[in-house]
Amino acid sequence: MARTVRRDPRGCQHLEAMRSICQAKRPEVRVEVCVAEGKDRGPAIVEAARKHGVSLLVVGQKKRSVTWRLLSMWMAGVKGAATGAGGGGSAADYCVQHAACMALAVRRKSRRGGGYLITTRRQRDFWLLA
Repeated sequence: MARTVRRDPRGCQHLEAMRSICQAKRPEVRVEVCVAEGKDRGPAIVEAARKHGVSLLVVGQKKRSVTWRLLSMWMAGVKGAATGAGGGGSAADYCVQHAACMALAVRRKSRRGGGYLITTRRQRDFWLLA
């Protein structure tokens, strides 16, 4: 049975607008937007970045509610107990830790306050006021 994947056209338009802005500001830098599919998002993104020879991977990150995070931690504990594996992190966290290239996870600090929180392998939730 074939699986149909529906994509949000607004998301594609948003990505294309960001790509255009990047190209206008720094035309010497090649910017590509790629859609990767897979059962687990993190490994699929890392593999697509490796195949394309990416030098910098930037992924968006959402802040989840406390209930969502507790449920995720609990599920990771249940899976870990059953399979002997840990985990439970987000796809962005996976990309930052496992990508062969430099990887950044970015999320807005808050709706009211300015700035962004940047996560890399060495720095977690570094506040960038921009």
